[in-house]
Amino acid sequence: MKGGIEVLTHAGGIVFRQREGKIFYLIVRAKPNPSHWVVPKGHIEAGESPEAAAVREIWEETGVQAKILASLGTLDFSYHDKHIITIIYLMEYTGESAPLEKREINWGLYEETLKLLTFNDTREKLALARKLLLQRNEAVAARNTGKK
Repeated sequence: MKGGIEVLTHAGGIVFRQREGKIFYLIVRAKPNPSHWVVPKGHIEAGESPEAAAVREIWEETGVQAKILASLGTLDFSYHDKHIITIIYLMEYTGESAPLEKREINWGLYEETLKLLTFNDTREKLALARKLLLQRNEAVAARNTGKK
């Protein structure tokens, strides 16, 4: 905390991609505890924006390139006596290449991903991401059919 203001320490994202009308979400096994499934995230480096950190961390951990669509808010927790404040973005898959880290990843439908995720606060972010994507898809469908 700086001057009474909570300072972001980490950034990451809920990445999605659509195939054949279905939405798939990206999660990764946690590095410190591989029994945990989490969203990709990591430290914001000095001089780096939270947005740039999220894009970088997702690529480093999974090899996935993604663009930010919206903020989903923050996750606030303690880990090894450190207070961690992580901003989570809703991000759309744009491509992939070889990741820097060797981590198991999973692309799953909403229900499967919800069950795999280890932490309740992350499940809440996934639910918010799904809600925003469903609203987005409804708006696109309405535009395509001439409805308002």
